[in-house]
Amino acid sequence: MARSRPGHFYIDETCIGCGACEHACPGKVDAIYRVEGDFLGRFAIVLDHCIDCGFCVPLCPVDCIHDARAVGIVDGKGGYTHIQALQAWAGAPPLRAPAKG
Repeated sequence: MARSRPGHFYIDETCIGCGACEHACPGKVDAIYRVEGDFLGRFAIVLDHCIDCGFCVPLCPVDCIHDARAVGIVDGKGGYTHIQALQAWAGAPPLRAPAKG
C-alpha cells in the first residue's frame, strides 16, 4: 500500500517495545514493525505505508510517537531530522518569524 506522500508520524528512541502501537495500526496498513536486531525490541514506522491516522499515538505508554509536523521536523534520508540540528550543522542562522507591518 505504498503512497506518493510519506506519513508524518515517527517513533523516537524512548520506545520500550510494548507493541501497543503495532496493534493500533489498521490491519491493511501495517505501517508499524519491530526493528530487527534491536535488543530492546523497539518499533518503527514505515513512512511510505503510514496513513497518518494517529491511532497509535494515545496508546503509547511512554509518549514516544510524535507527529513530525507538530514538532518542527523535516523528512530526511533514513527518517526524520530536527530542523535546528540541521541549521547548527550547516552554520545557518536560526529561522525568524516574518516581520509584521
